[in-house]
Amino acid sequence: MTGISKKIFPVFLMLSFLLSLSVKVYAQDAAQPLEPEIPSQDSPPLTGPEAAAINVEEYLKELVLEPGASCITASCHGEMEKKKYVHAIGVDGMKCDRCHVLITEGKHRFKDIPPETATLCAQCHRADVIPPPELKKTPPKVISEDEAQELHEPFAEGKCTACHDAHSSDYYKHLKLPYPEGLYAPYKEGVYGACASDCHKDLEKKLAEPRTLSLTLFRNGNVNLHYRHVNKPKGRSCKVCHHPHGLEKPKLLKDTFLFGKRTLTIDYEKTESGGQCSTTCHRVAKYDRYKPEFNFIKTEPLPGKDATEDELKQSRKDDLERLKAKEKKGESVQQKDNEIMKTIQEDL
Repeated sequence: MTGISKKIFPVFLMLSFLLSLSVKVYAQDAAQPLEPEIPSQDSPPLTGPEAAAINVEEYLKELVLEPGASCITASCHGEMEKKKYVHAIGVDGMKCDRCHVLITEGKHRFKDIPPETATLCAQCHRADVIPPPELKKTPPKVISEDEAQELHEPFAEGKCTACHDAHSSDYYKHLKLPYPEGLYAPYKEGVYGACASDCHKDLEKKLAEPRTLSLTLFRNGNVNLHYRHVNKPKGRSCKVCHHPHGLEKPKLLKDTFLFGKRTLTIDYEKTESGGQCSTTCHRVAKYDRYKPEFNFIKTEPLPGKDATEDELKQSRKDDLERLKAKEKKGESVQQKDNEIMKTIQEDL
């Protein structure tokens, strides 16, 4: 072996050893799943496979909350501020803790909020509550209906968030789904999505069918009076006649409604098989489900034919059967609603 070979040979052995060692280490690492690195609060938000590798729920719980900081930033809950209506309580600094109670001080860990949020919402939305001084939109709207005899079911159960988004919304009154802002709205399917989604599932049919003998009791013979009021280019929205929370009259019917700055009246009387109504909008109009009334009001002709006498007689029998079944089902539900309302009122 030459002198040069003697010098190079040890170096060659060392390089071979290091190469085999690195291959072994690489093979061991490849066999083990990689632990995702949790980014710091100052790190840019992760996307794609990196984000999928992280248990987001656990990561969020470990975030450190700075006192007085806003929860609505570019990287945290930024989507809220992009919507048309933002709940004012969360806009001015760290006000989110007025509703969201921390489990661990300084950490992103909050107590669960139950579906019955009326007591929580009443912290601000009551006549006798002094709102936070920093709040721009003061005083908040009062939402309690203490004198109401009949309550809208979700309101009676204290479930404000059944209809409203407590954070932000693109829809009128922070509703979760569409609803017209004004008194008049051209009718099209979906425009009353807030009412028709989970609760009034047959509402679209009520508003789309010009004639019916079963969809609604608000009919003159087989003329659908819901269709008559709503399904037109200048349709009346539900809130012209009905209150969304509760009122003294059945069916949440109003006595008045605002038209701009004017207060207009609604004088409604119910009868055994129909009723009559006179408003600032029109003279007295009567209706009867089984003996149709004639009214001296100019209206557009409806498609279809008037029901025959035999059809009207049968509709009376069908209505009676449906009402009996509804009353039987509603007895236990009403008892439960009364217990819930009693609890809410005690909490208030």
